[in-house]
Amino acid sequence: MKKIFKIFRRDLRTIVKNPAALIIAIGLCLLPSLYAWINIKACWDPYANTGNLPVAVVNNDEGAEFNNKTINVGNEIIKQLKQNKSIGWVFIDDWQGNYGLDQGKYYALIEIPRNFSKGLVSLTTVNPEKPYIVYRVNEKLNAIAAKITNVATSKLAENVKSNFVSAVNNEALKELKSLGNELKLDKAHIIQFKDTITESSDNIQNIKNYMSEANAGSESVQQYLNNLKSTLPKITDQINSLQKTAEASKSLVLATKESMDTTAADINNDMTEIQSLNQQMQVLLANLESINNSGNNVNATNTVNDMISTNDSLDKTVSTGVKSLEGINAANPSIQVVQLISSLQNLQGTIGNQKIKLSGLNTSIGNSTNSSSKEANNADIYKISALTNEIENEISGSSNSFYNGVMPLLNRIGDGLILKLNNIDSLLESTKVIVPQLNALANFQIANSKTSIQQANELSNRLTDVQADLNQLNDRMKNIDEENLDQIMKILAMNPDEVASFISSPIKVKEVQIYDSGIFGVGLTPFYTVLAIWVGALLLTSLLTVNCEDFLDGERLNLRQKHFGKMLLFLFVSIIQATIVTLGDKYILGVKPENMLLMLLFALLSSITFTIIIFTFVSVLGNVGKAIAVIIMVFQIAGSGGIYPIQTNPKIFGELQPLWPFTYAINGFREAIAGPIWPNVYRNIIALSIFMVIFLLLAILKRPFHKLTETMEHKFKESGL
Repeated sequence: MKKIFKIFRRDLRTIVKNPAALIIAIGLCLLPSLYAWINIKACWDPYANTGNLPVAVVNNDEGAEFNNKTINVGNEIIKQLKQNKSIGWVFIDDWQGNYGLDQGKYYALIEIPRNFSKGLVSLTTVNPEKPYIVYRVNEKLNAIAAKITNVATSKLAENVKSNFVSAVNNEALKELKSLGNELKLDKAHIIQFKDTITESSDNIQNIKNYMSEANAGSESVQQYLNNLKSTLPKITDQINSLQKTAEASKSLVLATKESMDTTAADINNDMTEIQSLNQQMQVLLANLESINNSGNNVNATNTVNDMISTNDSLDKTVSTGVKSLEGINAANPSIQVVQLISSLQNLQGTIGNQKIKLSGLNTSIGNSTNSSSKEANNADIYKISALTNEIENEISGSSNSFYNGVMPLLNRIGDGLILKLNNIDSLLESTKVIVPQLNALANFQIANSKTSIQQANELSNRLTDVQADLNQLNDRMKNIDEENLDQIMKILAMNPDEVASFISSPIKVKEVQIYDSGIFGVGLTPFYTVLAIWVGALLLTSLLTVNCEDFLDGERLNLRQKHFGKMLLFLFVSIIQATIVTLGDKYILGVKPENMLLMLLFALLSSITFTIIIFTFVSVLGNVGKAIAVIIMVFQIAGSGGIYPIQTNPKIFGELQPLWPFTYAINGFREAIAGPIWPNVYRNIIALSIFMVIFLLLAILKRPFHKLTETMEHKFKESGL
């Protein structure tokens, strides 16, 4: 490290002692600042001087007649443009305008056609024709100027439309205002006349409604009775069919009841068999205990196998009973059946546990050789005995549940089915007697209904003629009342100019800036400042050598010491460059950053990062490294989002944007100027630091590329170029 700083001190002394070197060093410190300041100042507020852009205006409008008045909208447009200083309007004839546009004298030309006023007036007719303004632009002169003049032309067209709509509405509202004065005098008579018509119409309408309801009722009754008469034979046939079905259902119900009884008997047998099998299990268990004590393993094993077989039979019988009960519950859900199923399922679980214990005991007996094993087997037998007692209790509970709840339920289900069928048969017989009575009643009511309908139709026809005229007049005046008339008169009394202005332009756009960073030049300050720092570092490698000689006293230096020792001089000058350009942004140009310290921080961090990158390229690769640094600068100018949003560039630029140090340096300056969002600040600092570390580590390539670079440089000098 001492030798590295010794190289740096030697370079500083050389600059101070050599006037030419000192002048060049001072120039290098100032030159990047001039590059940034001149570009920022040139773009400081370009839209403030658009009044100097010459745009030709040609008015060929011949005028038109509107409301017995001669109007010429083209002349009105010329008057407005003469007061508008946002563009340098030049008012000339058609030939001069087009010739000057082609020759590049004017950036654009606006032509108002001969029929422009006629087109606007046609908007008040039933066959409107949209007028147009001819806009020609010379893009060859300047692309940005073409966009500015295009915006100005669009605003002009919008103003013409708004002014014309306002003028037309103003004239119409003046006529309506005079009508409003006459309306005040006749308001009382209009209200009285309207009330009289409404009352008469309501009375006639009430009569018609009453007659219509009565008529509709008679027609409905007649239609219903006719439908009933035609339906009665079908009803008789359906009753007979239902009786036959009921008779057939009796057999099915009896069969179902018999099936229920059979199922109940099967379940009863299953319950009896379950109790019998459990008693066998208890007998075998008692025999097993005495056999185990005698030490006869063969008989003990046979007894356990018998118990396992009996246990399997018990499990199978319980499973059969559960399936039978589940079938009954699916057809006739019942809480008693569900409870019995649950009880038997619990019993299955206990039987399963007993089987596990028996299997374990069988294995244990087969391996028994001494008295200690007998005692262990007795312990298992005791546990099985406890399970057998538990099974006995569960069987007893399930049996009680079956005999006290499920068995009576099955009997009630079968008896209930037969009772319902008997009730259905009795109801069908009663209904069959009513059908002839309904037929006689329908014939009588149909005759009365026809007479009622005929009389109602005659009276309704007479009222219809009277009501027709009243309805038309009433529809036209039904929304007229004193409040509405007052509201109409209030609207008509409004100022025509104000109403017309609102209709022509009802919306104003209020622009609110999130970050009040100032005018256009302030927005470009981050880009040009960062670019100036990069250009400054590039100039250093162009005017100063990256090579380092050994000391005159014979002290030798290695490549690493030469590389980093020389780099310190470049970093020192680059930091001065960045400090000058940043301070000048504020105190010379007038940029007002929200956080000046943060702006200085990013200036210094950017200068250090850029210098390390460029110096490493040039030190390792020589002139090739300079070319690479220039190429990277070109890509960063277009692909870092410094001027135009990156989304407006080709897709490849957006994909490469995260790879450029410009991206993070520019974003850092933007945070400092407009107001920092600290997570973004930290992210930019980390990114620049990563670039710095990567290129510091790339210095290890100095040794493998050293000889190649020296050879290339030597050959280049020999070429004389």
